[in-house]
Amino acid sequence: MATALCIAAAVTAFSGASSASGVVQRRAPLAAVSMGGNKKVYSFEGVDGGLLEAREVSITKPPVYLLTRLNEMKVATGLAESGLLSAAEEAGVFSKLESAGAFSTAEKLLPLVEKFKLLSLFEELLEVEAGLLFTAANFLIVFTPVVLTLQICGFVPFPQGPVIPVEALACLSTGAAGFALFATAFIIGNLQEEPASFQQ
Repeated sequence: MATALCIAAAVTAFSGASSASGVVQRRAPLAAVSMGGNKKVYSFEGVDGGLLEAREVSITKPPVYLLTRLNEMKVATGLAESGLLSAAEEAGVFSKLESAGAFSTAEKLLPLVEKFKLLSLFEELLEVEAGLLFTAANFLIVFTPVVLTLQICGFVPFPQGPVIPVEALACLSTGAAGFALFATAFIIGNLQEEPASFQQ
């Protein structure tokens, strides 16, 4: 019993002395870490006693403002300086399109943009990393070559009868969707280009 009391007294005295002499240091409050960011960096925070602590923190990526980004990229100026529209007019491209009924067809297709909410979809895709869009587009593009390769190697049977047009339609749709998504990812990648303030 006496031994236990002596040990308890020694531990209490050692703790009190350490706290008094400043051996046990209290950490200064660290800055709040923002979650869900797109970029990881190391932040060095100071603690009592002059020590530094490295912590991984996330920096949120700024949202993409479409019209502002187009203005920064000077798309209209680039189009004007390229003379593309003038060259197309001199080559009679617009008259050929007009005679082919391209403008009337485009006029009929415009309501489909609102019906399928394509503008809203594009706006939502602006918040998705372009790398993910490129990956999905590549999967869609290689679908048909992979299926054909598996059929030639004998791993997948060739379609017969009424299955042939179904497979042809699936291959054409995935290919078209893949190329369309690839072009969309390319545009979104340029719009998502990090400003200089975020890169530093």
